[in-house]
Amino acid sequence: MTKTVNRSAARERARIAAGVVVAWVLILGVIVGFGELVVKYSHDKWLGDTAIPRWFAAHRTPTLNTWSNDVSVACATTGILIVAVAACVIFLAVTRHWRPVVFIAVVMFGELAAFLAAAAVVKRPRPYVHHLDHHLPTSAYPSGHVAATTCLYIAIAILVVGHTKGWWRWLFVALAVVMPVAIALSRMYRGEHHPTDVLGSLIFAALWLTATTWLIKPNAELPSRSPRAVGARLRSLAGRPVSGAPDRAAAR
Repeated sequence: MTKTVNRSAARERARIAAGVVVAWVLILGVIVGFGELVVKYSHDKWLGDTAIPRWFAAHRTPTLNTWSNDVSVACATTGILIVAVAACVIFLAVTRHWRPVVFIAVVMFGELAAFLAAAAVVKRPRPYVHHLDHHLPTSAYPSGHVAATTCLYIAIAILVVGHTKGWWRWLFVALAVVMPVAIALSRMYRGEHHPTDVLGSLIFAALWLTATTWLIKPNAELPSRSPRAVGARLRSLAGRPVSGAPDRAAAR
């Protein structure tokens, strides 16, 4: 009986993995196709690809330069990695399930691989304005900062909303909106991306998050918990006594 269950679980994991790979390939094709279309036919005129970077460059100030740099650093590789690892540790500790960790890992590794592949194929030049960042290793399309930030913060919001019923879960939804908007404005302000570069990243994030959420079902093993239950679990992990918590040994 146990062997049958294990085989069934293994087949299910293999089916999910295969679905994720197929979805990634198809979505990459969409993103690369959109990028090639923009490069060949837009002539930097779609969605203000020339006008908007020039407008931002003409309205730079020391304060906005500092703000945009801080946002860019927070949403660069190191910042994204720190937040992703912290989220994985917290969800694993609170839920005691690996599915949320797998979900975040798949989303982020898939985003990174797709960004590098699309950038290598499309090879779009940066906007023709003064760049505040220098020696960037990749091309303009798509925006890795925007794609990574959008994928990470929306993935976290999906897990939080699916796991809790507290009012504070909407703070994570708000963060999932504010962070992508902030980094998109920051990267265009600094002269690193056209609006269609940002659009390509948002299209990828929307398709990739939809596919991975549908296939992996990150909240499938998560029982709905109240804010009190989640808070109690966090206090327990911190070594603090949990008032009103039942004695498990006595319950047995």
